[in-house]
Amino acid sequence: MITISAGRDAVQDRAQVESAILKFFEALNVDDASDVPLAGDVHYYSMFSPEPVRGEMDVRDHIQQIAPFMLNEKYSKLIVEGGSAAVMAEFDAVNGLHNEGAFFFEVEDGLITVIVLIVLIVLVLIAL
Repeated sequence: MITISAGRDAVQDRAQVESAILKFFEALNVDDASDVPLAGDVHYYSMFSPEPVRGEMDVRDHIQQIAPFMLNEKYSKLIVEGGSAAVMAEFDAVNGLHNEGAFFFEVEDGLITVIVLIVLIVLVLIAL
């Protein structure tokens, strides 16, 4: 027997994951993380912090602190599998360098529980 509701649940889950991630990227672009749907025990792992940032308020604060340094944030590819998502992203740093990287998310019940940021930093040295 085929159950149609399971397919609808999968579509709803994907829509929840995409919505949460879009709100995350919107927050980076407007420097306001108040609308990002974060779980109370969310963890944010980044190469910019030696330890993961933990907890809703601390992660929200961290997003707002880094957002001004990440200009023109946008994503190009989004892969969603259940509550897990991988996003290819790019942004311009305030120092003028263009950066590319990936964000990995875990989303449960529409709330982000884990964020992992990996940025490819390319340094170009020009000999004069």
